[in-house]
Amino acid sequence: MPTIKPGSLVLVTGASGFIAAHAVGAFLDEGYPVRGTVRSQDKGEYLAKLFAGKAAKFEYAIVKDIVEEGAFDEAVKGVDAVAHMASPYHFDADEPDELFVPAVNGTVGVLNSLKKNNPNISRIVITSSVAAVMNSDIKPPHRKTLAEKAFWKWIEDNKPNFDGVTINPPLVLGPIIHQVDSPDSLNTSVANFYSWITGKHKQEELPAQGINWIDVRDCALAHIRALQVSDASGRFICSNGPFSGNDYCLGDASQREKLFSEAYFFDGSKCAKVLGIKYTPLDKCLEDMARCLKEKFGP
Repeated sequence: MPTIKPGSLVLVTGASGFIAAHAVGAFLDEGYPVRGTVRSQDKGEYLAKLFAGKAAKFEYAIVKDIVEEGAFDEAVKGVDAVAHMASPYHFDADEPDELFVPAVNGTVGVLNSLKKNNPNISRIVITSSVAAVMNSDIKPPHRKTLAEKAFWKWIEDNKPNFDGVTINPPLVLGPIIHQVDSPDSLNTSVANFYSWITGKHKQEELPAQGINWIDVRDCALAHIRALQVSDASGRFICSNGPFSGNDYCLGDASQREKLFSEAYFFDGSKCAKVLGIKYTPLDKCLEDMARCLKEKFGP
């Protein structure tokens, strides 16, 4: 499939999210006008001010509920490519369906809107997760696992003119640029980091479990590259390797190797090779995230 060229209008759903806001900024910096979907005018105006003066124009469209049938019908009109990044994730949901239904129906919904109102776009990239790569017998399944399955099934069943790509990150860390009015409103991964640096944990909680991580700016850039690189297809694990809660503090360094050996390893080499992502070092990611949070919320 042909790559999109600078000047092509890109739809970014969920533009006010942690990763998506960085993606919008990266698209604009590279000369791609962006139409971002947001849930309210307040969120849209925040982004409009944030991105004023960029190399390309930002506009927003209000989509209050991505589950509603036809929610993206108007937003998809006239765009050349789509980065579908809208999907809720937090620990306050009372029932799993509060996360699963929007994740799946939102993904299928934007695809149906494209089929109906803009079937000749070049490509759609969606934000998935390494959870979709893991054992599918895990119960309950991760919302991104269900959304990605629905995505590929729709592609297979409908055989659209456009092709699809998924970006599959692990834990996403880094500075925030989206609208966050208080620490209570931080996205889950950054909120966890904030709880460590503000003394909400005890020494006994170390060593913390080993997992994998990626800098939010690298993850955002992978979405841009997925729409630019003609050879991009299928799934891209966007991971910078092992990491643990010990890296947030002066934990027992001898535990690092043990923790990492016990963690899943998600290989991000395809993302680096095909999409040209040069992964940000962990120290820089944590330093930038800490500085950002201190500037925003104080010591």
